[in-house]
Amino acid sequence: MDQILYTIAQCCPLAAIGRTKFYELVANGEIPIKKIGRKSLVAADDLRRWAARLPSIEPTNTGRGQSRR
Repeated sequence: MDQILYTIAQCCPLAAIGRTKFYELVANGEIPIKKIGRKSLVAADDLRRWAARLPSIEPTNTGRGQSRR
């Protein structure tokens, strides 16, 4: 069975962000958390949905690496 809930400490490296940024995203409502007693947990599906909503950056042609004529 795949893991369905993660602790905050587990989520940060998975999301490649720090703890402060993670809590900022939680406070802004971007990543929902579940509470079991005092423990905060994040559903794997919620973490995946957050990652899917992140904007993609299209590469731009800056001319770097190209020969000049």
